[in-house]
Amino acid sequence: MLNPGEQWQTYRHHGRPLSLEYRLRYRCDSNYYGPFCNKFCRPRDDFFGHFGCDLSGIKVCKEGWTGPECQEAVCRQGCHQIHGSCSVPGECKCHYGYQGALCDQCATFPGCVYGSCAEPWQCVCDVNWGGLLCNKDLNYCGTHRPCKNGGTCSNTEPNEYQCECQEGFRGRNCDIVEHACLSSPCANGATCAEDPSGFNCVCADSWTGHTCADVVRQCDSKPCGRGATCQESPERFRCLCPPGWTGRTCRLDTNECDMGVCVHARSCRNLIGGYLCDCLPGWAGPNCDIRNSSCQGLCLNGGHCEDSVSGSRCLCVPGFSGKHCQTGPSPCDSTPCQHGGQCVDKEGRAELCSCPIGYSGTYCEVVVDLCNPNPCQQGVSCQSTEGGYMCACSEGYYGNECTSLKDPCHGQHCPGAMSDPARGGVNLYMVLVGVSALLMACGCAACALFLSRLHRRRKKTQGGPQEEGINNQRELVTLVRNLDRPAPLLPPLTPNTTAHTPVPVLRCCEEIELTLPPSPAPSHPSPALKPSTPAAKQDISNLEREKLNRFHYSDNQELEV
Repeated sequence: MLNPGEQWQTYRHHGRPLSLEYRLRYRCDSNYYGPFCNKFCRPRDDFFGHFGCDLSGIKVCKEGWTGPECQEAVCRQGCHQIHGSCSVPGECKCHYGYQGALCDQCATFPGCVYGSCAEPWQCVCDVNWGGLLCNKDLNYCGTHRPCKNGGTCSNTEPNEYQCECQEGFRGRNCDIVEHACLSSPCANGATCAEDPSGFNCVCADSWTGHTCADVVRQCDSKPCGRGATCQESPERFRCLCPPGWTGRTCRLDTNECDMGVCVHARSCRNLIGGYLCDCLPGWAGPNCDIRNSSCQGLCLNGGHCEDSVSGSRCLCVPGFSGKHCQTGPSPCDSTPCQHGGQCVDKEGRAELCSCPIGYSGTYCEVVVDLCNPNPCQQGVSCQSTEGGYMCACSEGYYGNECTSLKDPCHGQHCPGAMSDPARGGVNLYMVLVGVSALLMACGCAACALFLSRLHRRRKKTQGGPQEEGINNQRELVTLVRNLDRPAPLLPPLTPNTTAHTPVPVLRCCEEIELTLPPSPAPSHPSPALKPSTPAAKQDISNLEREKLNRFHYSDNQELEV
């Protein structure tokens, strides 16, 4: 049975003539599930539900939601199931009459002070408290202990009490002493006077307090003026006056000019709380005791200032220069750049080393391998040199990177020639070369025989007529030209070939002029020849010239090949 899914299922059918194998996959439409794709489930996250769908189409609630339709929020852990609820996950909202983080506490009656509740809106008073709001102290004596000096306290009503005092004391709290002055409670010579509250002490000077036992702090009244500091003493206070002021309370102005504070001044003027000095030329400062020199703050970096009538100048320490010794030593002075790099000084910092070709790094200390990657063309090897590289060019190439050809025809072939692979391949070319070599050998032998006969004839005649020598040399040129004409070659026969087709021979020739040297003058010149007539010029090709160059006619009358 083919079930819905993403997996491919393979089926095979084997028969006598052939076998069939194929794969099938059956997928349900979107939001449909089940073996018959008839179960609908669409994921949603709104008021009507918060769920997704599994592979079987069953609803899977999102985190924090529960219920058949995933509409019920999961409340905070510990939230009271009856007195609390939630509309969003993690919430705990209390019902009316309950309170607390988990809605597990009932709400007391509004205004209840010292009470609690077992049901909402109750106010059950704590021990020793009473009243509608549990705010009445039923044990005032035990809670506050109001009776003093050994008095006995009795609770009469809520928040009410009564003290029974010991002998010699009276008052609501037994805090008033009867005939208190009999015990002389006042100290330091103070006078005691009885009053309805007990007694009162009239203190002497420099003493204070209920019983006159505390020393009066005179500085508390801030008697010192002009910001002076007050010091306490057993008898009287003392004021420490600031400069410019005097007197017991520092309120009198001091005449500083009487003290000679101005050292190098024309005059001294007394001011309220200070003074003013009129300094002589060359002096400055509040007291005219500072030499007024233009050197002050002029020289930097430890430079020494030299003051003179004409002006001031700075004597700089070694390593610094400038009018104010403001220019420090340059980091380029130590020549940090290596391998001939140029140092750039910027605001006293060696910012950059300009490195030559073949070096890099902050101080040009890194040797760059210019052969990596290999710049040489044609796949030749590269060799690093100091400040550069060198390519080992193959034969026929030259240049820094072996990109230039010495012979433009090197490595090329002429389309349509015998050596063209499209016209017959390498075999036909090799046959042509072999036949040409054979013809050349035969030509060389014929030339040698001819020159030998010519040599014997000249030897017999010993300087024959010049016309005969010229004719002989012309015959030699004609012979060389005839030798240069190759026999026609036939292409190889194929099974379908019935007739021989002549193959054209392509030849590139350059015509030059050859001036034949005159033959040696005969001992008896012929009257038919004119000695002043120049030798005739013959045009021969480069190939003919090459063949002629193979033969050298020497002085010893021997033929060299």
